[in-house]
Amino acid sequence: MRLLALVTAFVMAFSIPAVAQPGFASNVTLTDGTKTVPDNAIVFADGRQGSLADYRGEVLVVTMWQVHCPFCRREMPVLDRLAADMKAEGVRVVPLGLDQDMGAITAHLDRMNWPNLPAIQDIDMLNGLIMSVEHFGRLGVATPTTFIIDKNGKVAASVLGLVDWDGDAARGYLRSLAAG
Repeated sequence: MRLLALVTAFVMAFSIPAVAQPGFASNVTLTDGTKTVPDNAIVFADGRQGSLADYRGEVLVVTMWQVHCPFCRREMPVLDRLAADMKAEGVRVVPLGLDQDMGAITAHLDRMNWPNLPAIQDIDMLNGLIMSVEHFGRLGVATPTTFIIDKNGKVAASVLGLVDWDGDAARGYLRSLAAG
């Protein structure tokens, strides 16, 4: 399955990225909504496995991050607030740790005191890699990179870098997806 995902990602690297338009910030690109979120395995701190497809029915803010990423350290507290503030509205923050050591991911989240961000590992970085190829046309994942997923499991927007998730524009966009 992983080999198939990597081959698919490689092939997609040479295909045309989704049609896009500017989003609610200069580094946000709204997609045409035709790409479904990948269903490759993710692992939770308790050892359970799942996939992003398991969250169908919720609006997701899926961020790819790493323990030693300085920009991630700036964004994660804001995402922690977003997770707390918007969960009741049907918006879930899914922080996919790209580090391949779950102990490092959980220790970092605990040390930084971000209680609303669950420890989730993107096994072999396949979900991040596939979405980066599909939406940015590159075979690699920069951190932080975020994808906004609608309730039907379609990628609605891609974000390269930091966003003001506390701002009215970002939260208004997420609310509009949750209401739709």
